[in-house]
Amino acid sequence: MGAVAPSGPTLARLEVAAAEIANGEPIVEIGAGTGPMTSEILRQAPASPVLALEPNPVLAADLQRRFPSVRVEQAFAQSLPERCAAWGHPQVRRVVSGLPWAIWPDSLQTEILDAVLAILSPDGRMVSFQYVHSQFLPAAVRFRTVLESRFGGVTQTPIAWANVPPAFVLVCDHPRLKERPGPTLHG
Repeated sequence: MGAVAPSGPTLARLEVAAAEIANGEPIVEIGAGTGPMTSEILRQAPASPVLALEPNPVLAADLQRRFPSVRVEQAFAQSLPERCAAWGHPQVRRVVSGLPWAIWPDSLQTEILDAVLAILSPDGRMVSFQYVHSQFLPAAVRFRTVLESRFGGVTQTPIAWANVPPAFVLVCDHPRLKERPGPTLHG
């Protein structure tokens, strides 16, 4: 966990609403933590199959106990392509993130974003949150720049002032896969 307190219900409502999940469509949650987003996903989209990844074994076990209808896997987000394929949904339209992106090195952010982009459909959306007090810190500014290079559109919601600490949601649309080198032509 990368916060002083778990995300509150106000932020969870805002983030899941910003995801615009069609009830019944598969949804992936990364960094499920203590479950505020999981709970809100189930409230807003009760017919949606949910895959929640949480690497902490204690938190993952608690999530599975509290949310038996959710497929909870004790795993890191970098394993998304394999996990989604095994789940039967190799591509999804929505990813809800509770990850503390800005505290991680660029290399880890890249690994995770590569995994997210590998499973997002072309009309996909990833939502994540950022704390108001940290948005102008160098790490947060760098991460926002990375998001803008990896998605066709990055916007933010109004601030959830009731969350501790206050936060807003980053809405990332139109995923861009990293350019891959084409085949070498020999003449």
